[in-house]
Amino acid sequence: MSSETPLDTRDILIVHNAMCNAFDESARLIRANPTPSASRVKFLADHVDYLLKLLHGHHEGEDLLLYPLLEERVPGQAAHTEEVDREHIRVANAIDEASFECIEWRTRPSAERAESLAKALVNVKETLRSHLDDEERDVVPLAAVTLTQDEWDALARHGKKEVSLSKQPITFGMFTESLDKSDLAFMKRHLPLPVRAFYGVAIQLPWNRYSNTLRNGS
Repeated sequence: MSSETPLDTRDILIVHNAMCNAFDESARLIRANPTPSASRVKFLADHVDYLLKLLHGHHEGEDLLLYPLLEERVPGQAAHTEEVDREHIRVANAIDEASFECIEWRTRPSAERAESLAKALVNVKETLRSHLDDEERDVVPLAAVTLTQDEWDALARHGKKEVSLSKQPITFGMFTESLDKSDLAFMKRHLPLPVRAFYGVAIQLPWNRYSNTLRNGS
């Protein structure tokens, strides 16, 4: 065990909620305008691909840095931990389906293909939420009393490496958009000092521009 005081693991809950909301929102936006302009199709398809890659990287980090440590250090819980980990396979299948439908809509946009993509995105969200309910109930509390702070923080470092520099402000803005001041301060704790000092320009402005295009573009 890392210590008698559990780690504060709210960051992963914040990320989980944000990703579920992002897939749900993407499905709604595509359904609202299934055959938009070519530039709008490209923007939304790029957004969907970005979300799918983000989720894949998140689960890859857990597969490398979280589940093996828990199975090694808490062997009595290994069977159950491995069961929750295997749920990543179902999520990966949903990601693959959505990726295929995104390619179809990107290359030959139509109302029918838009609806297929929207359904695939809802399936990602629902499959993911089912897995996250199990993970947040059984795995995250175990990690909080098993991992060190640095081992826990390694998950965030891995996730950051999987995101391009241009998308890092967007990702942080998306993850923290609906947070209160306390949770936002918690999430900002690992940002480089210059980014924290100029948060409005470094994070908030890029996210505001991106989210405005996402939600109000045509």
